[in-house]
Amino acid sequence: MIKSPPRLVVEIDEKQYDELNRLIPWGVKGQIFRIIIDDLIKLLRANPDAVIGAIVSKNFQLNDFPSFKEDK
Repeated sequence: MIKSPPRLVVEIDEKQYDELNRLIPWGVKGQIFRIIIDDLIKLLRANPDAVIGAIVSKNFQLNDFPSFKEDK
């Protein structure tokens, strides 16, 4: 029996759905979200309460993720 990979299902509104489809080329969305998920796991392992708090309070930016940090 072939086991399918686990999936993350998240409800989003129609505007978010339309914008993601318009802005992200077909076939790339999965790659992008897998990178973000890997980074999120690293951050959560280091300090879960602070990371969750920053995300929920919207005090978190994409460049806070390791893969998206700008070189300084």
